[in-house]
Amino acid sequence: MQAAGNLNLIEIVGLLVGGLALFLFGLELMTGGLKAIAGSRLQSLLGTLTASRFRGILAGAGITALLNSSTITTVLLVGFVSAGLMTLQQSIPMIMGANIGSTLTAQIIAFNISAITPFLLAGGFLMYSFAKRELVRELGGVLLGLGLLFLGIEMMGNATRPLRNYEPFINAMQDMRNPLLGIAIGAIFTAIVQSSAATLAIVIALGSQGLIPLESGIALILGANVGTCGTALLASIGKSAEAAQVGIVHLLFNLLGVLFFAFVIPQFADLVRAISPSAPELTGAARLAAETPRQAANAHTVFSVFSTVVLICFTGPIGKLAEKLAPASRKAWQNPGVPRYLDETLIDMPALAITRVQLELAALGKQIEQLVQHSAALVAEGSAQALATLSDEDKAADNLSTAILTYVGRLSDAVHTDDEGRQLVDLARIATCLDAIREVATTSMLALSQRRHAQGADVTRLRGAEAVRFATSVIERLGLAVNTIAHPETEAVARVVDAKGEIEAQADAARAQIMSVLQLRSEEDAFHFRLANDLIEQFNEIARLSRAIVRASRSLDEVKVSAG
Repeated sequence: MQAAGNLNLIEIVGLLVGGLALFLFGLELMTGGLKAIAGSRLQSLLGTLTASRFRGILAGAGITALLNSSTITTVLLVGFVSAGLMTLQQSIPMIMGANIGSTLTAQIIAFNISAITPFLLAGGFLMYSFAKRELVRELGGVLLGLGLLFLGIEMMGNATRPLRNYEPFINAMQDMRNPLLGIAIGAIFTAIVQSSAATLAIVIALGSQGLIPLESGIALILGANVGTCGTALLASIGKSAEAAQVGIVHLLFNLLGVLFFAFVIPQFADLVRAISPSAPELTGAARLAAETPRQAANAHTVFSVFSTVVLICFTGPIGKLAEKLAPASRKAWQNPGVPRYLDETLIDMPALAITRVQLELAALGKQIEQLVQHSAALVAEGSAQALATLSDEDKAADNLSTAILTYVGRLSDAVHTDDEGRQLVDLARIATCLDAIREVATTSMLALSQRRHAQGADVTRLRGAEAVRFATSVIERLGLAVNTIAHPETEAVARVVDAKGEIEAQADAARAQIMSVLQLRSEEDAFHFRLANDLIEQFNEIARLSRAIVRASRSLDEVKVSAG
């Protein structure tokens, strides 16, 4: 197809689409490397969230700069709020900070460094393909992605060069001075490609050829800030109302900023020109090509910073409006068999995902602790109704355990370091121990209960002070062990590990007391003793597994500390 001055539209579209594909692939490759390199740093940044609004903004900006994507940061926040790890009000400053952090990408791609792009590609490829150290390999991925990013922009710029003299296209770019049209196009395109950086890259590519005035570029950038909210809103589907509120806050924040700037685009453009490098020695398209890329990046930065400075004072009203638009039910029901903390978006960020697995295992541990208590009561004096309740609890714990182990298995394919691999082994050990305790509670103890029912035995007289003290001590240590999964405090660890001798002494005392009551003078007494002794052995097994959980939790924490 040919048009006006031998303009080959098929070739232009092909180069433009190919350049955009290279840009997006380079962005993904660079982001993947940054995720791996920044893993432990993300944990530190997340720890600053609750201190103040200002620190929340810094944390959001820092995480977005490290991950190279405000979309990823916002999707992470959706997961955090959905899991109850963060309140909506705590997430709002981070959302605002994420917009500031995303401007770093814009500033980087505004540089004209085509001369070093081949070196980035070559050096990044060698490091990514042949480096033995994981850190060097990930750094190579970042450089290779950065090279592909600039190569994609250059390709898009070359694709649009013939349009310099194509009147219909020039007129279309001038028409986008209309803020509503430019904002709509920017929002729709960004929502489709799910990357505001891609929209900015096209603006810079057009600007580098002198094809787009700054006013039109600003309209597209404003639209991109609205379009990028779509991914977070999609991520909140199927999650809690609180998670939906995060996506709505992101949308409200950007809409309010866009509404303000949409009516002052000419004045905003003049301000950006005043604070940006100029090339007065050039004229016409050549001057636009020299000035517009940096001006577009600066416009994005000014928009994000100004919106944050103004709207940070209104986090309360914005949060309340989001709560009205997506009201939460008064009492949210949580299926105990469904994971609450595991998040698919964290699979590529093991440092964060590992913490989520710890929280989920702690939740599983609480369920199993309750199972043990109910099982022990069932052996002593349980009814058919208690047996049905125990069966439901067991099914929920089994489903949750399966989900955790499946998640850990998927996570093992994404680990970036040996330390992360060791942490996954510890997590699997904890999950296995919890599963073994569940089996003791719902299989071994259940068998004891069935034996008691079959014989019509009454064992309430065997529940002496020593037996109760022993059972209470084991369950207490199990509770401490479960607490160490997410919070391995030294004192709690010691109380469980050092209690081995005390537990064994209590078991012996319980046996002695049972023998003194029964005196083993009949077959019935012998049956009662075997039943009681088997129960003691099951509790001893629970105590042993509790110590194993604590050791794995301590090992996990030690690896985290050394890695950090």
